[in-house]
Amino acid sequence: MGDGGSFRAEARDGGRVHQAGRDLHITYAGPGPGAEEPEDARDTGAPPEPGELLARFAEAPLPVHVLAPQALAAVPLPDPGPGPEAVAEAVAALAVEAVPAAAPMAPRGTAHAPVRCLRPPVARPGGPARPALDAWAAALLDRALLRSADDAELPLCAPHVRTLLWRSGATGSAPVVAAARRLRDGYERCGAYEAALPFAERIAACPAGAGLTDALALGRLRVRCGDHAEAEAVLRPVLARADAAVTARGLTLAGNTGPSLGELLRENAEGPFTGKLSTVDGDALVQAADVLTVLAEALHGRRRYAESERLLHSATGLYWRVLGAAHPARILTQLHRARSRARQRLWTEALSLLHDALTFRDAEALARDHPRAAALIRLTHAELADEAIRGLAEDGPGRTRAVGMFPAPVVRFLDATVSRPPKPTPADADRLATEATAACEQAYGPWHPRTRAARELLARREGPDG
Repeated sequence: MGDGGSFRAEARDGGRVHQAGRDLHITYAGPGPGAEEPEDARDTGAPPEPGELLARFAEAPLPVHVLAPQALAAVPLPDPGPGPEAVAEAVAALAVEAVPAAAPMAPRGTAHAPVRCLRPPVARPGGPARPALDAWAAALLDRALLRSADDAELPLCAPHVRTLLWRSGATGSAPVVAAARRLRDGYERCGAYEAALPFAERIAACPAGAGLTDALALGRLRVRCGDHAEAEAVLRPVLARADAAVTARGLTLAGNTGPSLGELLRENAEGPFTGKLSTVDGDALVQAADVLTVLAEALHGRRRYAESERLLHSATGLYWRVLGAAHPARILTQLHRARSRARQRLWTEALSLLHDALTFRDAEALARDHPRAAALIRLTHAELADEAIRGLAEDGPGRTRAVGMFPAPVVRFLDATVSRPPKPTPADADRLATEATAACEQAYGPWHPRTRAARELLARREGPDG
């Protein structure tokens, strides 16, 4: 249920510098010997001049390091094209200015160190199509976004990526789409979901962005923007594709997707249970679970809580089987199952699921290895505690149904013979809200929507009716 700041996004960010050279070589090394470009992708007209090469960017400030000598040396120039020395001279002749910048979600007027930028020359109208030049410009932007740790540069790079992506039309080349993905993921990581959404839509419409991952990213951003009906329309076909990919490998998403009782008895109950799965099998199942969780969130936003819960049940089992019970994805999905049960006024069951999820939680290790996921777990836990206190006071414990793999009679028997999970108290909710706010501020930053939600929860708890 995470966003661009999930545990998977953190892992990608942590390895981005190490993988930079390899990624650029694979993506931009060009076709192999004897390969030909499509007829409509070939440049026409005279060989480009250095100024025309630079004019592929938008008429907007461009961070200096995008066209630094190291970048020009790392990203091969298109062929045919001017020599590297001529391009370097043209870049050196451009005026340099200090442009104010701020993180995408920072309030207006927030102070930030200015960024040294260039002003690319204005493109001449009516010139020949230059797909190779667009690919070169996109490769430079992708390299800059990969190496930049400053989110304040995302709005500066956005006009240039947008120009290349929209200029390429419906046949966006792989380098252009790769740069757009980098920008989309950067905006999503910052919580600037509305800024990322147009890029996600355009990417999904390109042949190079027709994969399941890009369609899932579009659906997730729709959910983050509150467009739940549109998100469901996007994600239903994505789930069908994920189901087909799983079925093609002889697996299924139907029925009990978690470990069997025999596996629980033979192996460690925390899992994972991947003895009969290949790495590709596991990846396909995790991707399907990702789709299930995002679609469940869209259904939750449409108040279809029972349907959302069923999807989350399947996703929880998949995460448990492939990643293990202690993995952040399984914990978060189980917490969202508890949230769906709470919205159905099934408070005893919601608290049982909450207790089950947090039983496997090693808070210290989780905060160290996955700080954003740990902060989101704290926030979800605090929101559930606040909601449970209010709901239990109004409704009582509610009726008992099945919980996890146990039917309702077994749950009632266990409730009568085993100590029930402790009910949260107002003091617990206050403490959890305070801890969640601190964790979100540290992991997400002061302006992320997750941090804002935690602060609103804390203010509500501190209010007269908290």
